Amino acid sequence: MKSKGRLILDSIINSSDNLLIITPPFINSLLASIIILIERFRRNLLTHVTLLTLESLNDLRDVAGRYNSILFVEPPSIMRLSEITNSFNGKRLFIIGKEDAEWVNADTYLEYSVSMPQLIWQLLNNELGQDSLRFLEAAIIYELMIVPNYDISSFNGWSVTEPINFPALPGILRLPLSASLSRALSPIIPGITGNETEARNLVKVITKKANATYRELGEDEVMTLLKYIGDFMLRAGFRGDYLDKLILMQRKWSDTDVDVLESILAIEAQLSLWEYINGIMSPVLNPQSVGDTDNVVAKYVSVIGEYLGQLGKANDIVLRQGYQSLTLVDRLCSIMNFYTESHNQSFAIEGSPLKIMCIFSNEEVGDAELVFKRTGYSMAVRGLRQ
Repeated sequence: MKSKGRLILDSIINSSDNLLIITPPFINSLLASIIILIERFRRNLLTHVTLLTLESLNDLRDVAGRYNSILFVEPPSIMRLSEITNSFNGKRLFIIGKEDAEWVNADTYLEYSVSMPQLIWQLLNNELGQDSLRFLEAAIIYELMIVPNYDISSFNGWSVTEPINFPALPGILRLPLSASLSRALSPIIPGITGNETEARNLVKVITKKANATYRELGEDEVMTLLKYIGDFMLRAGFRGDYLDKLILMQRKWSDTDVDVLESILAIEAQLSLWEYINGIMSPVLNPQSVGDTDNVVAKYVSVIGEYLGQLGKANDIVLRQGYQSLTLVDRLCSIMNFYTESHNQSFAIEGSPLKIMCIFSNEEVGDAELVFKRTGYSMAVRGLRQ
């Protein structure tokens, strides 16, 4: 007999209604949404994914009106925008999440406690198509990077990922080491991420040449590299468990010729500057195409590096307009999770009354229009109603 969760997921994936999937622009949420999208595509069912971003809120009501059924993936726990939420009346509503969304009455609610990728695997496992499995593994890897004490045992040996945390030093097997280090996102390397010149100088100190690749490093050089990076991290005040990721830097991927780390780089870059879903499929299914995203990657990483330098130096960090603000703040919040002392941080948006709060305490967020519960913190958005 199928479990209740399996029956719910079956009803979502196999619903003959045209379905709109609404997901916040957080990487793990979107990867799970894409798995559902792909599985519905395999069944020739009309499906569309749209992002719940600060920029898309005004259009969300009109977009939702075109669909009979709506799936919210990890919706905000608070959404005080009645002019938008009223537009969902009369629709068939599904929710997949781990936090109550009291602002919407769902017909069907699929709850998980730890991980949506784990939930999808437990309910569907061997029935997933190969493309879905690729995104599922990317989601597992991403959660390994950002969720403390992530338990991968439920995947029962399917994933080539080992049950340990590790850093995504992107494209480390193919790119010049200086480019790989300067693009490091999980973990961020203070002073190196977003600064390829400094990364090139570091590589030259270790290898005596600026264009060395990771594969060219001997054991002693790898240990020297880890020591240098560790020094950068310690000077920036990062905790020991963050440094532990660096020691597990050398990843072994068995029985696959896909550089999963390079795929993660493509995911990070595409989602954080995003131009909707049409850019993500090629890099993930064809990691060699990561070179096509070089300009986007460089721009995104330089922005991350700049904001990282501002963390802890000011009460407000001003974000430039034109970036996916929620995605960028979420990435910075996850980085702040690894500081010795986490503290609430405000992010203002250039030329806008909006403010996004990264909240690590039980601070009251009742006056916020949007609140997203994340792993280890919340994100509150204020100033949407004028």
